[in-house]
Amino acid sequence: MRIYILSPYPTVRAGLAALAREQPGWTVVGQGAGATPQAGEVDVLLAEVDEGADAETVSGWLGQLRPARGMVALGAATGAVARAERRGPREPRQRDGALDRAVALARLVTDAGLAFGALPRDAGAEEIIAATTAVAGGLTTLDRRLAAQALAAITPPRAASDGTPASGEPLTAREHEVLQLLAQGIPNKQIAQRLRISEHTVKFHVSAIMTKLGAASRTEAVTTAARRGLLLL
Repeated sequence: MRIYILSPYPTVRAGLAALAREQPGWTVVGQGAGATPQAGEVDVLLAEVDEGADAETVSGWLGQLRPARGMVALGAATGAVARAERRGPREPRQRDGALDRAVALARLVTDAGLAFGALPRDAGAEEIIAATTAVAGGLTTLDRRLAAQALAAITPPRAASDGTPASGEPLTAREHEVLQLLAQGIPNKQIAQRLRISEHTVKFHVSAIMTKLGAASRTEAVTTAARRGLLLL
């Protein structure tokens, strides 16, 4: 695998070059503070990116070096990692500039038909080796904390571990009673008779339960409630 190393810092370039040369089958075909078309054939571009590495800059790197397989960007995930470490483990993950930046870089690189990897600037040797190997194999890879942010951005909110419904609004006592009867497979008419309320009121409660649990059907509402510990067994 032919690697080109790009970083504005000589010490970083030297460290990455030493790491690459230790890997069987890896060859450093060039390195520098900027891309050069005289680098020869390149499989993976291993580049340190900073705030100044905008779309035009990265496009220039790809255009000059023309890597055959992809690019690993060190520093693309730095902001996300720093914010993840400042947050507590139960604090909500929110989309931020680091994720947007990584997504923009990923789109730019993948639009060129290449695989992409995003790592924090202080990534360890094993992370760099794994990401570079994955990109060489045609896979796009993200730092695990950045990947968690990306998943959180596209995943609907789920219930809290204490059984609170997805909407954040708890079920009323009557809704809990209706839910218990729903779990037994009892139809609305019989639920109304047991609770001595109208069938119309039962339908209202069922609708409220489905909304609070984020369910599209009675069956899904029961399944979701069981998973969240809202049903008495």
